[in-house]
Amino acid sequence: MRNLEKSVPVIRFKGFSEAWEQRKVSDYAINTYGGGTPKTNVSEYWSGEIPWIQSSDLLISNLFNVIPKKYITELAVKSSATKFIPANSIAIVSRVGVGKLVFMPFEYTTSQDFLSLSNLQVDSNFGVYSIYMMLQKELKNIQGTSIKGITKTDLLEKNINKPSSREEQQKIGTFFKQLDDTIALHQRKLDTLKQMKKGFLQQMFPKSEENVPKLRFSNFAGEWEQRKAGNIFMTISDKNHAHLPVLSASQELGMIRRDNIGINIKYNEKSLKNYKLVKPGQFVIHLRSFQGGFAWSYITGITSPAYTILDYKEPKKNVSKFWKEVLTSPIFIKRLETITYGIRDGRSISFADFSTLKFSAPSVDEQRKISTFFQQLDNNTTIQQNKLEKLISLKEAYLQKMFI
Repeated sequence: MRNLEKSVPVIRFKGFSEAWEQRKVSDYAINTYGGGTPKTNVSEYWSGEIPWIQSSDLLISNLFNVIPKKYITELAVKSSATKFIPANSIAIVSRVGVGKLVFMPFEYTTSQDFLSLSNLQVDSNFGVYSIYMMLQKELKNIQGTSIKGITKTDLLEKNINKPSSREEQQKIGTFFKQLDDTIALHQRKLDTLKQMKKGFLQQMFPKSEENVPKLRFSNFAGEWEQRKAGNIFMTISDKNHAHLPVLSASQELGMIRRDNIGINIKYNEKSLKNYKLVKPGQFVIHLRSFQGGFAWSYITGITSPAYTILDYKEPKKNVSKFWKEVLTSPIFIKRLETITYGIRDGRSISFADFSTLKFSAPSVDEQRKISTFFQQLDNNTTIQQNKLEKLISLKEAYLQKMFI
């Protein structure tokens, strides 16, 4: 009974009840191919139209799409160990980058890091996913060891389970392929929203030395007021709030609770009295600000005394979420390059240098209108991100229960 339980998956399509059979990876294909790298110093080898893929071209999460970055000539194939591999093969990375694989719908060549299965004896979609699951198990086994890959011989000898029914293979393969297509669609939607925001940031804020944006809401006119950062912001250093949660700066999420980042950072609780108070709407200049801008805080907490806390000199004249878009934008991050300087292994930003930068800002009403627009765009992006993450989690759960 125990063996029978191991020979069928937890979740199965209706109409199928036979035990799955154990085979070798070599049973999945009639032909197998290795690869090679033509001499890189011979330019005539690298000016052709024959796709040549290497491990870095593949993404571990994308089993059906690869964009070759290099193309070689027929002379390169003849002069090296690489080989023509027929379309509709499965390319598996067996050396550096083990765990990656991709279905190849066109003829191609590979580096020596690959083993390719051709003339498949299983449904192609099912074959890709079942090998993917087998490789994930192998990765767990070699994690923490000095093993960097699997020999082609060992890979072909690996045990793998499959249904004997081609129809069941097709149903499983089609199910996961459609799920992956849906994930790809939601990823494209998310990418589009992120690109939209970049575009609107460029259009709805004046360029350097300009005082009027290209794109503007109706009922607003006139030039934006240009002021130095030192006339807008001031530094705050409010301590002795050790009872509040400790916050850490993140590039994408701003200030977040330290106990939510998943890293156990040790610190002396007695030193918490020296940590600085951070309130919602304030900014933090941190060690990685030159990469992600200033961290905006949604919550109240305390943070490292090494950080600089910014607040507004005239809060009624400034909408915090408007400035959040300004001080985390790619344009601002680029401007920070002019005022960063080296300290040990990182770069630091001083308030004194930041205070000299000039910024253009509209009336409070226009600031509020702009910030509301970007907040809605961010909300849509978050919703799309959550949908994508749920689909990815759903796929992972099904993979665990629909394969042995």
